[in-house]
Amino acid sequence: AFEPETILIPTGPFWMGSDMAPIEMPRHEVVLPAYRIGKYPVTHTEYAHFLRHNPQHDPPRRAGWSLLRQPPRSKADHPVVGISWHEANAYCAWLRQVTERSYRLPSEAEWEKAARGTDGRRYPWGEAWVEGRCNIAASDTTQVGQFPTGASPYGCLDMLGNVQEWTHTLWGADPNQSDFLYPYHADDGREADGESPSLHLAYRIQRGGAFESSADTVRCSARKASLGDA
Repeated sequence: AFEPETILIPTGPFWMGSDMAPIEMPRHEVVLPAYRIGKYPVTHTEYAHFLRHNPQHDPPRRAGWSLLRQPPRSKADHPVVGISWHEANAYCAWLRQVTERSYRLPSEAEWEKAARGTDGRRYPWGEAWVEGRCNIAASDTTQVGQFPTGASPYGCLDMLGNVQEWTHTLWGADPNQSDFLYPYHADDGREADGESPSLHLAYRIQRGGAFESSADTVRCSARKASLGDA
C-alpha cells in the first residue's frame, strides 16, 4: 500500500536541453539504460508510511500535518510538499530497505526523458501549450493524476505543474552558476553521493513546475536549483 506505482522507461536515446535558452544549451542526445520512475509524485499518504517507521524525521513543514504526524485527510492523495532534498533522499533509502528494490531519486536526465519522451518536445503532451493539462496558476496543489491529458509519452503524470520535484543531480555551490554545464555527462561528478559531508550544502536540481507557476514560465526542460523545499 505504501509503495509508489512506477513506469518503465526503455533504454535508448532522447533529446535533452534546448537551443532556445543559454542555460539549457546545447540541445544534445543522451543515451540512458532502462529504468523505472514514479507514475505520480510521492503523495502525503505514501510519505506518512515513511514517517510512521522513522520517528527521527519530522513531518513536512507545510500542508497542515497534525501533531500525530498525519496529513490532512482532504490532501491524502496530493503530492507531499515542504521536504528538503535530504529528506527526499532518506525516503528513497527507506523504500530501498523495506522493499529490497533499488529506489533512489532520478537523475536530471532520467526525469527529463520521462517527462518529454524521445522527440525533444517542449511539454509532456507535445510542442504546443494547451490549457487545462496541468495544475498551474493555482492557489494549491491538486490530487495526483487529476490531469490525465497532461501525461508524458510514457504515461507519467504531473511532470509539469503541481509541485517541483527533486532530482539526484548536483547544480553546484553557487545558485547563480552551475558547476556542471551541458552536454550532460553522468560521470563528471554531477551525480555524486549526496550524503557526503562535503556536499551537504550543495545545490541540487529540481524539475517540473509548481502550482503557483504561470504558463509563461513552466517548461519540462527547465533547470532549477534550490536548497529549499519542493
